[in-house]
Amino acid sequence: MDPFVYPLGSSEATVATVGGKGANLSQLVRTGFPVPDGFLVGTAAYRAFVEANDLQQRVVALPRGVAISGAEAASAEIRRLFEQGRMPPELGAAIRRAYKMLCPNDATSTGLAVRSSATAEDLPGASFAGQQESFLNVRTEQEVLQAVKTCWSSLWTPRALAYRIRAGIDPATVSNAVVLQAMVPASGSGVMFTANPLTGARDEMVIDAVWGLGEALVGGLVTPDHITADKETGKIKETAVGDKVIMTVPASTGTKIRAVEADHRRTAVLNAEQVVQLARMGADIESRLGSPQDIEWCVADNQFWIVQSRPITALPPEPQPWESPVPGAKWLKDLQAAEWASEPPSPLGAATTFAAMIAARQRKLPMQKAPWSALINGWLYIRADFKYGWLASRPAVWVLGAATGALNGHRRVRRVWPRELATLDSLEKSSPAELADEELKAHAGRLLQAVGSWWWEISWFTATAILGEQFIGKVKVPGLADPGRLFRANDSLLLDAERALRRAAQTGQVGDYLARFGHFVESADPMHLTLRESPDLLAQHLTIIDQAVTGPDARLEGARRERADAENLVRSMGGVRGFLARRLLTLGQSHAAHVDDAVFHFQRVLALLRATFLEVGRRLAQAGTVEGAEDVFFLKPDEIWGSRDPVVNLKILTTQRRLDRERRKRLVPPPFIPPLSDPTWTTDPLWKLMASVGPAALARGVQHRNGRRVLVGIPGSPGRARGTARLITGPGDFHHFQAGDVLIARTTTPVWTPLFNIAAGVVTEVGGPFSHAAIVAREFGIPLVSGAIDATRVIANGNTVVVDGSGGVVEL
Repeated sequence: MDPFVYPLGSSEATVATVGGKGANLSQLVRTGFPVPDGFLVGTAAYRAFVEANDLQQRVVALPRGVAISGAEAASAEIRRLFEQGRMPPELGAAIRRAYKMLCPNDATSTGLAVRSSATAEDLPGASFAGQQESFLNVRTEQEVLQAVKTCWSSLWTPRALAYRIRAGIDPATVSNAVVLQAMVPASGSGVMFTANPLTGARDEMVIDAVWGLGEALVGGLVTPDHITADKETGKIKETAVGDKVIMTVPASTGTKIRAVEADHRRTAVLNAEQVVQLARMGADIESRLGSPQDIEWCVADNQFWIVQSRPITALPPEPQPWESPVPGAKWLKDLQAAEWASEPPSPLGAATTFAAMIAARQRKLPMQKAPWSALINGWLYIRADFKYGWLASRPAVWVLGAATGALNGHRRVRRVWPRELATLDSLEKSSPAELADEELKAHAGRLLQAVGSWWWEISWFTATAILGEQFIGKVKVPGLADPGRLFRANDSLLLDAERALRRAAQTGQVGDYLARFGHFVESADPMHLTLRESPDLLAQHLTIIDQAVTGPDARLEGARRERADAENLVRSMGGVRGFLARRLLTLGQSHAAHVDDAVFHFQRVLALLRATFLEVGRRLAQAGTVEGAEDVFFLKPDEIWGSRDPVVNLKILTTQRRLDRERRKRLVPPPFIPPLSDPTWTTDPLWKLMASVGPAALARGVQHRNGRRVLVGIPGSPGRARGTARLITGPGDFHHFQAGDVLIARTTTPVWTPLFNIAAGVVTEVGGPFSHAAIVAREFGIPLVSGAIDATRVIANGNTVVVDGSGGVVEL
């Protein structure tokens, strides 16, 4: 057998010899699946080319030790070396022979698809999809040889380099093969997932289909038909026909884009019978290859062909039942304290900070039935069964308080906050390391009381400010299109933080900034680092703030001008409506002015509590009870304060709980338990009222409107913006965010605020008008859609999206 070239389907086609793509396709050929004819240029050919041109040491040395940011320069140099390289005669001859065998009559009459097949791609856990290059409709010997060489060099594209740097793959261990196949004159193409990649459901197939070749789909140039089918029967469960404006077709060489005929744009590519046929083929492939597959297919003359299959990576765990722990009770995922839970809370966080927050709110606003919260599959849920009598009386109380002037945020700050701040200042002076065990326990108790106190201040001031805004909107002030303008333009400690960050970026002196603002945190769970503990996060903040064009003072000045104009409209109103509007203005403004400062002080307490628990963890580790101080966050209060079961090995217990939390992080928690279709929602008088007044609050998620696929959430901050979607899962991803991007996140907390300086718009899965993201977006004057279910899964990273913050819609 030729040492460089293998027939497609060869028993010697393994990952080591022909890369992941070539090995997978060969296995499909051997088991009888319809795969276009072709041949494989193996990894031995790649190594022969590298050796003949003396490239190995140079191409391996260039990316070694390079940070992700340096991948582009290293790639350019490596690809230049490949381009200048000479094809060894014996290697070129072997490729020509295989090409002529594939196309014996007239080689130029058959176009080839030439695709890279790296040894570190299309493997379980590392698909590396799209990292290397492919070429379609390659027609001459010379074009084939050039395409092969370019495929080899694409092992070193910036994207592929960055991917391997993140995955920790040694550049010396990878090589590249090439798959060459006869082009299929496809009338339609697409991808098929043999498990639902969004929900993890293993009993569903998800199929996307477009007219022509698959390039337009892979490149995100066209909206495909989107089909969900039952895996066992192939029966269509859900379908959305896309408006397929363009298609990719073969040209004389290569491909071209052309318009789809008007009567085909909204015509389904596949009929029900074809979906059944394709689904059965996908299920068979999954069975043969042993795992759920991401399959590329095409169809010509009603014959399906498989052009690629690889394992689905990052597939969510199989769906778990999300059931109420209280029969008949209803639960919301993204309400109140749960907005500060960016992940499943740690065992200690759930039992301390979140428990304190929930209890403090319920003591002052006893609107919900008990139990007020629950951990369901490890995720924090808030009770959605309300006391109707209590709720019905609240609007009247607020309006009466506004009309009489009894509710005034400025007066509350002067009356309550001095005592709370004195307590907080005193707690900051205590050094946990100097306290005895019982004193440390008492200190933690006082901090948890402070957590509850400051969470109540956030809740009260935010809710009252928002209600003031909503009520004044009902008064319908002539000429006032956006009542929110009345309640923005508030100076605060968080704006002071932005000013200090800008000074630190300019001078390079960060000590003063961290001394005052280093307590900022990612979430209310004490297991997360503070800004002071995270130099990488601080470096990212400094980089981001350098990109921001408009500073806080200029932004504040502009917002104050808008507010003054809006206030004039309110003051010009006469009669009872004018009187009520002015009182509501005072109510809302006097509370809105202090929300950010309450958040600032709340974070001070969270940072102190984290330091206290770490001291407890340090003592437990010193005693040999746990491995390290951070393990304390995987214990419960009774386990850390000494009343634990002596038989239980806490080292094993914390390891098990860490693994369990990591598993639960991969779950997809539903926003409502039970689902909204359940009668417990549809018969509830309050939720029936909400559905009639504002259906968007309940009817969220992916929908199709006027032939377009959109994601419906809740209006958070008005405006409309277009930009590149950038999925940010946490502070570790901040360096990916660029000016003008649209921030896509599950939720945000104050440590995310610098990103709002440069974002075109924001989309979050969590929250509503009370959330941190909504408040900050309104201050920055950028559109936000919050409560957008599955945004981090539905919106493809890097795609262009339009954020309509006024309508609560994201155009995909």
